[in-house]
Amino acid sequence: MSAPADGLYEDLGLERDHLALARARRDAAIHAYRAVLANPSAADEVTREYVEATAQRALEDLADPACAEFFGRIAGREGDFHIGRRHLEDEHRDPVVVDWRARIAAPFYRATLRDNLGLDLRRRFTLRDGDVVAYNDEHLDDASLADGAAGDAASGIPDPVLAEIGAARTGAMREIVATIQAEQDVVIRSPLGRSLVVQGGPGTGKTAVGLHRAAYLLFEHRGKLEREGVLVVGPNRVFLAYVADVLPSLGERSVEQRTLADLLSPRVELTAVDGDDRARLLGDARLADVVARATLARIRPPAEAVRLPIGARTVVFTPDTIAEWIARALAGTAPLHARRSGLRGLAQRELLQVTGKDEHWAKAEPLRKALNAAWPAQKPVDVVQRMLRQPALLAAAADGLLDAGEQALLAAAGGRRHAWSAAEAVLVDEANGLLDGAPRSWGHVVVDEAQDLSAMALRAVARRCPSRSFTILGDLAQSTSPGGQSSWDDALAALGRPADAAVEHLTIGYRVPAPVLDVANALLEHAAVTVPASRSARLDGDPPRRVVTDRAGLAAATVEALADLRSRHKLSGIIAPAGDHGTITVALAGRGWTAVDRLDHLADDAVPLLAPEAAKGLELDGVVAVDHEALVAAGPRGARLAYVMLTRAVQELTLVSIGS
Repeated sequence: MSAPADGLYEDLGLERDHLALARARRDAAIHAYRAVLANPSAADEVTREYVEATAQRALEDLADPACAEFFGRIAGREGDFHIGRRHLEDEHRDPVVVDWRARIAAPFYRATLRDNLGLDLRRRFTLRDGDVVAYNDEHLDDASLADGAAGDAASGIPDPVLAEIGAARTGAMREIVATIQAEQDVVIRSPLGRSLVVQGGPGTGKTAVGLHRAAYLLFEHRGKLEREGVLVVGPNRVFLAYVADVLPSLGERSVEQRTLADLLSPRVELTAVDGDDRARLLGDARLADVVARATLARIRPPAEAVRLPIGARTVVFTPDTIAEWIARALAGTAPLHARRSGLRGLAQRELLQVTGKDEHWAKAEPLRKALNAAWPAQKPVDVVQRMLRQPALLAAAADGLLDAGEQALLAAAGGRRHAWSAAEAVLVDEANGLLDGAPRSWGHVVVDEAQDLSAMALRAVARRCPSRSFTILGDLAQSTSPGGQSSWDDALAALGRPADAAVEHLTIGYRVPAPVLDVANALLEHAAVTVPASRSARLDGDPPRRVVTDRAGLAAATVEALADLRSRHKLSGIIAPAGDHGTITVALAGRGWTAVDRLDHLADDAVPLLAPEAAKGLELDGVVAVDHEALVAAGPRGARLAYVMLTRAVQELTLVSIGS
């Protein structure tokens, strides 16, 4: 599309001049920071290092040419401001571009005709090849328009926003600062002390909202959160690669992104796969008490008194005395190994009171040995392995918590080497938390696809965030893992019930076209969860195309459907049950294509081939969904997997089905 003539937009020349000014101020800022690095003038080494680090970070931020661009402008009672990704000032310290996270920018996202928040004008810009080519004005001070304003938020989205939302995908998630909508902005700007669960259907932008909330909180609480850290927990490495560029594009490079497996400590080699029932039980919140009992079971007073020769006398410490010391040490809240050190301190003080001399502790080897035997140091791997392999220990630890059938399901097979599963690794982390505490903590934690984390997994996340400051993102209708969540109240309980927690609902879908979303929403009645169906802001689009074949022709039909989609949408892929991947991979090879399990850095011959579980949170322009009816027929979990399959396409969806 060619740029419109300047006469179509009266202010276009002025806006281009302002863009040139913003770029000049970016260049001036770069020059100033380089001068700081070239001639540091701080009085002491510590201050100099701080100044240099700040300047270096600013230069990295300003290196992106887009930091000088703006996407919006607001004018009203507070003044006239251009809104962009970074803050830029002129030589008088007046703003040339205002950072989208600044409070003065909030009305750009939230103002409506019915409540204009003091705005007279909101302008949205279209930039192409680094130049302003068009803008869209909303005159929010026109009372006559407010009287007829539509009540449906999904129907009032300006064309430039819809164009950006519907643009072709690149294989990586983009930031959405130019297209944030009011219900999303409420979540993004929620205060640090408030933990939020964001329930949103496909395409409502919950992942982007969570990442933008992290960027906003860093802007508002820079000192605290750069010191304590911000963590994003994603479901898998494909997902983390997909979202990896969002925060850096917003100027935030200090946020750490990890999977749950990356966080667990100590690491165990995962070589076993649990059945659904066992994985579900291992993720049950009751296992926290079972692990705690198994850990404490090794702590018990000696059966006999400890006799300690001191000169010509013998000091005797009875089992009851040592039991009292143990009880006093256990009454604390520190990790058990820290409390174990406290037991030695109690014994040392008691010995001092009896003898009056501190040096006798160095000669109290019998007492130290007795204490070590009564309260031995433990390794978390050993705690869980003993619990799973020793029926008597498991029975004692699970008494009143798990019935006999559940205990039998947990019991691990013998053998010299324990084969660890992913759910068992979470128990090891639980034991480690009891013994030594979390190895690392963060000031705020964002958890995506949280509906698939078990209660025990959520406890592992909670241990990494003592402040209980969370952004929890998910969709109960896409809860497909054994032990996953069916209630956000249960999830908050596993997270330690943050004091100021709330559930926010995102209901407007901005990604999936309405004709596709309508077909997917029909699956919700089979998913056995209660969530509001999303409404799409993208009313245009084609309904899913249907291809019917038999089992023998499934792979060939799938590849033909893909070829059709790729002729219109480069980023097209296949989502199919894992059992069909082998034949589909062979069929793709027959066309000169290579199946890959990612969306980033795709070669021309690469075709994403994903299982439904691995496709969560991802977006493709074209999707071939294979045999989703079989999943629906398998029950609620299958219906949720099918729901995932049908909601990954942002342009076109083809359904390949097996007919009779």
